[in-house]
Amino acid sequence: MIETASRSRDGTARAGRRLAGPLPPLACAALTLAAALVGIGSPSLWLDEAATVSMTTRSYGDMLRVFPHLDLVHALYYLVMKPWVAVFGTGALALRLPSALAMAAAAAGLAVIGRRCLGPPAGLAAGLAWAAGPQTSRWAQEARSYAMTAAVAVLATYLLVRALDRDERRPWRWFAGYAPAVAVLGFLHLDGALLLAAHGVTLLLTRPKAGVWLRWLVSAALAAAPLVVLALAAQDQKRQVKWLPRPSWDVAWAQLQFLTGDRALVAPVLALALLGVVASVLGRASVPHRTASLPAVALPWAVVPTVLLLLVSSVSDPVFYYRYTTYCLPAVALLVGAGLAGLLTAARHPAARAALVTVAAAVLAVPSLRAHDYLRRQDSRPDDMRAAADAVRAHARPGDAIVYLAGSARWSAAAYPDAFGRLRDAGVSTDPVAAANLKGRDLLPRELPPRLARTDRVWVMNHRSLDPHGPIIERRERAVRSAGPWRRAGTWTYRGGWLVLFERTGPYRSSR
Repeated sequence: MIETASRSRDGTARAGRRLAGPLPPLACAALTLAAALVGIGSPSLWLDEAATVSMTTRSYGDMLRVFPHLDLVHALYYLVMKPWVAVFGTGALALRLPSALAMAAAAAGLAVIGRRCLGPPAGLAAGLAWAAGPQTSRWAQEARSYAMTAAVAVLATYLLVRALDRDERRPWRWFAGYAPAVAVLGFLHLDGALLLAAHGVTLLLTRPKAGVWLRWLVSAALAAAPLVVLALAAQDQKRQVKWLPRPSWDVAWAQLQFLTGDRALVAPVLALALLGVVASVLGRASVPHRTASLPAVALPWAVVPTVLLLLVSSVSDPVFYYRYTTYCLPAVALLVGAGLAGLLTAARHPAARAALVTVAAAVLAVPSLRAHDYLRRQDSRPDDMRAAADAVRAHARPGDAIVYLAGSARWSAAAYPDAFGRLRDAGVSTDPVAAANLKGRDLLPRELPPRLARTDRVWVMNHRSLDPHGPIIERRERAVRSAGPWRRAGTWTYRGGWLVLFERTGPYRSSR
């Protein structure tokens, strides 16, 4: 019996060493990447991703001319993506792969943070919860900066946790990396600067020595200084977010669904997160009191940025939208991981542990399946520009022209330059590159008919953002018709807009 107990202890020790090694973080990263790659190219690129294509296919000089009046807050992301696009192109997989890799890196970081704050089981569970989360896959499959903000937020938080380690003799090493990490987070998305406020609450809860407080304040000031300059420079570009909604209960409910992954996941995720807080408090006795507790790290990270953004939006211009807080999603995974680890310790019998964990995993996985399926379908995106591009590829002929009824239609078409680039843009007076924007500048409606006088075929493209009864749109449609006579050769309606192809049936006669 003594020999059996000894073997059991040896097996437990070996399992503990494996959980404390590099394998669990790497496994979490691999699973996250695998989940992210499933269906990554299925939904079409849409309007926001078209901006990434448009900007990253310009020269550095042309790109830099845009930022003084447009998209300054996304400048770093475009600069990072440009060499990637130059090598791998603008296909959906190529554009979205950096986001998938960033989410995989975040998974590894979460496993390490959870391990340091609560123990190896909590770290592994947090990484697995992250890999299985619907929002992880959603933003891993988006060619925008949101996934990168999550990865950099995890890095910054890990550096803070290491700096707060009471056994750390040289915490300045970690703070030296912390300041640039937070600055990069803010440059990837300005709202990410609010992670500093969350970390400030973490320090209040952790109550470190005065020297640690001083080092953090210096690091925070160094990180915030360039972000303040960025915020002031971007003030004139606030018109880009005029569409943001005012805070309301509906907005708060939507944010809660976002943080937990889906409406069906709100209850189980909150229950596991609450259990994670309790388990973390009770489980501190088994972890050396050398670093911040998991609730002290994760709760402010999950809650403080959202609360601050909603407060600012309620007294000033709205600045809150759920996807702007993607960098807070890792905190929820940490709390869920702590809850799952708590279930492991709640029962002493192996069979009871297995049953509890199986039930908890099922409660999370079953509602997640519907969300995972939905985000990989086309109706999860506002635009199906691939359908429009396929129509052009199949039916366009040399010499065809296109008239975008407004600049937003031209912007969306930039998602597939190989298709729309073969059409002559008959309605543009200054193209987006020369205009240093995304929409270009359009001709006046009265200038369109002479441009189309010698055109035998013209495509007309609308976009969901346009009012079909708006005076400018109607005038442009009448201008195209007046350049005829035409016959309608084809109509394609797709999610986010429509295309019409006209073929000439007679010579153009000016009405002048």
